[in-house]
Amino acid sequence: MTRNNWLVRVLDLAGTSLPSIRDEVRGMMEERDLRSGGSRPRKYLAYEVSSRLISRAAFRTGTFGGLISAPATLPGLGTAGTLFVGITADFAYLIKQQIELCYGISAAYEVTMDEEELKAAALALLGFSGSAEAVKGVAVRGLRGVVDELTKGYLRKGVSDSAVDLSKTLGPKFLGKAHKLIPLIGIPLSASINITSTMMVGNQARKYFSVWSKSEIKETGMVIDVGAEMAD
Repeated sequence: MTRNNWLVRVLDLAGTSLPSIRDEVRGMMEERDLRSGGSRPRKYLAYEVSSRLISRAAFRTGTFGGLISAPATLPGLGTAGTLFVGITADFAYLIKQQIELCYGISAAYEVTMDEEELKAAALALLGFSGSAEAVKGVAVRGLRGVVDELTKGYLRKGVSDSAVDLSKTLGPKFLGKAHKLIPLIGIPLSASINITSTMMVGNQARKYFSVWSKSEIKETGMVIDVGAEMAD
């Protein structure tokens, strides 16, 4: 992956998984609905399914982060070359899992968006989770306002161009981490950082998508019910 287009490629890969993600989440919702006898409101089923998706993604990224760090952190096994390849693979896998997690949570809450809009929203959630400025903005406009603003901006500029810009922010923060160089300690640290990062993105995605409905269409084509309550 080149420095300027790796996130575009990851988005494209995640996009090919979107139909199967939606099918899987639909099946998970139906299974939980059957187990509850059809008595639980959809928002509670969506919360349970999204919790399962977050836990599963956190486990996958944590496990992968620990495994990919092992050759670079075990004395006598790591080299500069294997370290760089490992970190790059870990980051690509981490971001792909987090994007697909956003897709899955949007499906659990039955959010109606086309693929470009969903890509933009996922980028906005990734950007929000890693941005101190966005966190500060929540105090003024709330999570919904911050992510909506980022999403609309990405759509206006174009998702691919926005992904290139975002990659310049996300990449150095992750690829520059020195913790993977620490013998033995790098393995649990890598796993822990991946888990924490994934859970952060997943929880923010749930807060965002849980306030959507099919009742109001904004100028971008996004379907929004600003008066709905968050499921969590």
